[in-house]
Amino acid sequence: MECYNNKLSIEHLKRKAILYIRQSTMRQVYENKESTIQQYALKEKLMNLGWNDESIIIIDSDLGQSGGKFSERDGFKQLVADVGSSEVGAIASIECSRLSRSSNDWGRLMEICAITNTVLIDADGIYDPNNFNDRLLLGLKGTMSEAELHFIHARMRGGALNKAKRGEYKLQLPIGYIYDELDLVIKDPNLEIQNAINLFFEAFRICGSAHRMISYYTKNGYKIPKDLSNGFNRREIKWTKPSLTRIINMLHNPSYAGIYAYGRYQTINTLNGKKMRIKPIDEWHVYIKEHHEGYISCDEYYKNQEKLIANHIKLTPVSPPREGNGLLQGMIMCGKCGMRMTTKYKRWKEKDIPYYVCDYISKQYTGEGLCQSVHGSLLDETISKLIIERLTPMMIENVIQVQKEIDQRQADSDNYFILKVECARYDVELAKKRYMSVDPSNRLVAFELERLWNIKIAELSKVEEEMKIHENSKENVIKDLDIKRLIELPDSVKNIWENKNINIQDKKRVLRLFVENVTIIKGPKTTQLGVYFKGGTSTIIECINQPMSFTKWQTPQEVIELVREKSMFHTAYEISKILNGLGYKGGKGGEINKDTVVYIQHAYKIPSLKKYLQSKGYLTVKAKAYQLGISPNQLLINRRSGEFKGIVFKTNEKGNYMFAPN
Repeated sequence: MECYNNKLSIEHLKRKAILYIRQSTMRQVYENKESTIQQYALKEKLMNLGWNDESIIIIDSDLGQSGGKFSERDGFKQLVADVGSSEVGAIASIECSRLSRSSNDWGRLMEICAITNTVLIDADGIYDPNNFNDRLLLGLKGTMSEAELHFIHARMRGGALNKAKRGEYKLQLPIGYIYDELDLVIKDPNLEIQNAINLFFEAFRICGSAHRMISYYTKNGYKIPKDLSNGFNRREIKWTKPSLTRIINMLHNPSYAGIYAYGRYQTINTLNGKKMRIKPIDEWHVYIKEHHEGYISCDEYYKNQEKLIANHIKLTPVSPPREGNGLLQGMIMCGKCGMRMTTKYKRWKEKDIPYYVCDYISKQYTGEGLCQSVHGSLLDETISKLIIERLTPMMIENVIQVQKEIDQRQADSDNYFILKVECARYDVELAKKRYMSVDPSNRLVAFELERLWNIKIAELSKVEEEMKIHENSKENVIKDLDIKRLIELPDSVKNIWENKNINIQDKKRVLRLFVENVTIIKGPKTTQLGVYFKGGTSTIIECINQPMSFTKWQTPQEVIELVREKSMFHTAYEISKILNGLGYKGGKGGEINKDTVVYIQHAYKIPSLKKYLQSKGYLTVKAKAYQLGISPNQLLINRRSGEFKGIVFKTNEKGNYMFAPN
């Protein structure tokens, strides 16, 4: 076989050559163009070695990607796939660090190249992975490349940390702050933004909680500014309604107290990779008080954090039993948005009536309008009947039989995972012994054995995690319970429900033994309940909605017609006086008051005096004053003194008036 340069053969030249080009960041691509030119220039070297233009493939899709991660480099994946298919005779790059800065990826590539007889070419020479000396040199280059990346990161990290300790490292600033020409943090010179931030903290002083601030902002029509450039080069500001997440983030941000904080969020290693986690104050890398002018004091910032912690309620699928006579408290899920519904009470005839309310959307975004609100008494009664009907001795026996089968299946699956973990542990110990017994000077063998050891450790972690997931997913309905006591359980539960002296919290605890949660969807006449039991079974039942108390009595038709007639000229209060004077009674047999008239108008779509006058073009005080060119107060003074001669109607008892347009 004719050889070229002692390491290239005709077999290599018959196959294609890959020129791999990479730079770590897009900034390097745009600013360090000389490096890119040098990498593309290797194509000429490949042509001088014997490859023609058509057989040279350039892979440059990884420009701007770090060499430390395999998963984010599509070009490198393509390269490995092509080499593994024995279609490549040579891989060229300006230096080995362009191919990879990870010893794991570098070692894998060398193994594949050795199997497929592929050579590696860089600016210094040609390397054959099957040659011992070349393989040793390539291993050293790969190790140095990974170490170089570590040193680069360490230097950058150290420089950033030293700069941060002086308070000079530029961080993303929250809305209300900008950097000046000297890179100092100052308040945004836009007074509108400053006033909005001051109003924000004043609103928290008034409301005392982030949830109440949503209603406060919605009620008053306030908005807060949002920076669309992420706090570095503020050019565009958008004014939006605050969300709960936005409010909490602003309250937690120490910059508003004049504090320079570096390391609030830190990267930690998890089974699912690296994750960002927020850290407590004592674990921040840098903490500098009075670094810049604050909108609030440090003491107020700390008090705000304590208040937020005190206000916090952990959102769990089912909350523990609490006070109140709502049987389903903490177990109701909204069938519309999927969030857990809260329990509220209304006092009626010395009793607390439970209502199950879904106000998540209201709290999070709008501050008004509930997702669902359901009267709780009939729901509690329906669930109580369902539990007593379902909890029969025959059902208990079936549950016991089914649970025995489940226990047997779980025991079989337990053995599967236990054996799997034991085998993985044995493989790890065996790989460890092989690695520890190798001669340290034999670096190539040691490197391979260490790689295999790491693979076995990763496999062990994976099967242990699978076993942990399996253990968490197990659910035993019956654990060490006396069978005789179980058979007698239905009568015991029935006695608890019928005993008026039993505490409501005890009933809630008993209910949680059988029911996981209840999902409801309220309709016009009925409410649908999806009951999910412990053990995985479920059922759907319907409950008739509790009628409103005032719908139980029918208003006489002649009263409705009189209200329709009088509403064009009289207020609701005046109409009630007229009806009482004529001897008419309400649906309950009592006197008709203003609220009764308002309800009749609403129920039968009868326009009130104000709406009727508005439809005829009548004007409010403000609109009429504008028409006459005087102030609203002057218009009211003229009306009282008799100077105003136009037609005017009093629309309610609070002194509001409507004026004829002419």
